[in-house]
Amino acid sequence: MTSKITSITATRRNTVARATGTEPDSQASTSTLQEYILNGQVVRVPLGAVQQMPEPTQTAVFAAVYAALGLGTWASLAYVAPAIATYAPWLAESFVSNRGIAIGGLFLLAGVAHFTTHDAFTNMYPKQGAWGFWSLPGSPSFHVNWTGVAEILGGGALVATRLAPGLKEALPWVEPAAGLGLFLLTLAVTPANIYMFTHNAPGPTPLPVPWQGHLFRLVMQVVLLAAWWDVAFPSA
Repeated sequence: MTSKITSITATRRNTVARATGTEPDSQASTSTLQEYILNGQVVRVPLGAVQQMPEPTQTAVFAAVYAALGLGTWASLAYVAPAIATYAPWLAESFVSNRGIAIGGLFLLAGVAHFTTHDAFTNMYPKQGAWGFWSLPGSPSFHVNWTGVAEILGGGALVATRLAPGLKEALPWVEPAAGLGLFLLTLAVTPANIYMFTHNAPGPTPLPVPWQGHLFRLVMQVVLLAAWWDVAFPSA
């Protein structure tokens, strides 16, 4: 079931006035909510703080997130990773040797989830006109499907090359290609993550993610982007 996003107005009456026997204020306070469909149930969440800002400000926030990802990925590759390799080589070696199975497997499972929890991912897809500029052909379901397939293929390729060393030797291009593909895919799905932050869109759970969760995900995206870049273009 594809997501449907509508705006509804919930009126809150002055219960204190009613309790004291006085008439409620004629101008009842209102709060605008958004309505999503998740697992066949209606989920209502407040508008996001950024969502209520002027569209130029929303666009600036969108651009700032991508800038933070780019700067963070560059810093990770240029400074953080070399520092870890120098001062904690055991940690760097462990991460490099296990990332194919650990992170590749995580993407493989995430790709499967695109189909098993389809509504959750369609809710995350930005609606037309989001941030004042978002417009892509194709339905939310279409984009959830193709990104799910891409995650399964990319993550599965990394897991396969780690579990079957002979495959990596016979097809040495598979692992770098999968790394580059997942790097680009991570950038491609970032608007969905930004949409959850700016528009309070629910994901697999009906509750909006707190700002701490969004910050943690931003850091994890930097780690993923740096890891995929290193897989695609391994350092000498």
